[in-house]
Amino acid sequence: MSDVDPTVTEIALGAQPLPTILDAVEDAIVRAAGGEALDLTTDHDVVVKYVVPTAAVRSVRAAFRKDGESGWRVTLRPRSAPKSE
Repeated sequence: MSDVDPTVTEIALGAQPLPTILDAVEDAIVRAAGGEALDLTTDHDVVVKYVVPTAAVRSVRAAFRKDGESGWRVTLRPRSAPKSE
């Protein structure tokens, strides 16, 4: 059983060339800024280093975690009003 939320779009970036991946990341950030929740999976460390600050300046929350032996999962969520916790 998967722990992926069914309302989240998952994008597997796979073994594409890095310029293609970065274009897909840019598109995902734009989609997240528009209200969509996305999870990106990648084997490239540079994607993690790029997506977090790029998303932040576009009012998108980004988080990452190791996913498997060599991969990463990056979550992109639209920034909403601060929650009371």
